[in-house]
Amino acid sequence: MKILLINNFYYNRGGDCTYLFSLKNLLKENGHKVSIFSMQHPKNFESDCSKYFVSYINYDEEVKSKSLSSGLKVAKRTIYSTEARNKIEELIKAEKPDIAHIQNIHHHITPSIFGILKKYNIPIIWTLHDYTIVCPNTSFLSHGKVCEKCKRRKYFWPLIVRCKKNSFAASTMAALETTIHVVFGFNKLVDFFIAPSNFLKEKLMEYGVNEEKIIRLNNFTCFVDLSNEKPNIENYFMYLGRLSEEKGIKTLIDAAMKVLLNGDNDTGRFNDYKLKIVGDGPLKEEMISYVKLKGAENNIEFLGHKSHEEAMNILKGSKFLVIPSQWYENFPYTVLESFTLGKPVIASRIGGIPELVKNWETGLLVDPGNSELLSLKISFLLKHPEKAEAIGKNAGEFMSGEINSENHYLKLMEVYRQALGMNSSK
Repeated sequence: MKILLINNFYYNRGGDCTYLFSLKNLLKENGHKVSIFSMQHPKNFESDCSKYFVSYINYDEEVKSKSLSSGLKVAKRTIYSTEARNKIEELIKAEKPDIAHIQNIHHHITPSIFGILKKYNIPIIWTLHDYTIVCPNTSFLSHGKVCEKCKRRKYFWPLIVRCKKNSFAASTMAALETTIHVVFGFNKLVDFFIAPSNFLKEKLMEYGVNEEKIIRLNNFTCFVDLSNEKPNIENYFMYLGRLSEEKGIKTLIDAAMKVLLNGDNDTGRFNDYKLKIVGDGPLKEEMISYVKLKGAENNIEFLGHKSHEEAMNILKGSKFLVIPSQWYENFPYTVLESFTLGKPVIASRIGGIPELVKNWETGLLVDPGNSELLSLKISFLLKHPEKAEAIGKNAGEFMSGEINSENHYLKLMEVYRQALGMNSSK
């Protein structure tokens, strides 16, 4: 089968790219021919199809100029890219794919490609990594807080609350983009939407997406710990991700300080433990200053951005991972990779997280934003390493038994075949 994979970016940038590269390898291993359609970018990996990629646009730089021409360029590219439409037709004529499997395309490639795919009778499968087709801000977030004001297509709300980058212009553009895509029915051209979590599937249905078009299928990871050495577990737990308000980073720091600075009431043994924070983001400098102000710089360490290999090595030596999110996480890869390493996860009971982190089985759940409860769960796992090890073992078994590439491939092929059958009968 010839499969066309489509995504805005073609380098290691986030969960959509992680899935894209894992899927590409999985399909090729099973004998399929894979083509790529993406956007030109300085960090891109090499691709035989790169000559068909749409041109690179840096929205941050375009917005800075505040000129009319720049504004029109952003509007045209964000809502309907004629370049993407034309370039993908060239690729289709050359590669003749049987099916198109989309990841993230908004703002850069845009749904302008859907009409061309249908012109050549190519089925469209779309794995959703966020809430982009029902939320103008893509994540149900407004100023770091969960927001669902746009329910029932009330797409005027972004202009009022400025949920996109705290900018009236960006929020207006997001609202306009979603409105036009809905009015012109672009999403109706998609054969199947793949929802990695039940939570995402239910949200889509709640917002009016046809249930018959939504397929529930877990993401998977190709990450495997190839080292035969038993890791040296050190006295730290860790956070891996973006340092931003919706990720709950301040909640975690407050909880960690309760444990690490006060120690255990009986033994005081937690004073020698650390929280290691891997990642970057808008709150990084503020959180560093906050930690210094509280006198916790010896116990809370900011390691900044790390390569995937470096991050996995740090995770391997940790006692557990904490994911204190305060937004609707879909199906976070950090959980999958932690489980692969046999690490328990303490995480917020929100979004799709509880479908992976099952309380007292593969991890521990806490209410979002509750630093007091989070500190108690952190303290518990530090006090009971044998329990942490048992939960981590369960997590590893859950990954190998349910969230594996073989299961994903078989189920995805069923989706492909069904879509091909539907299109052949048209």
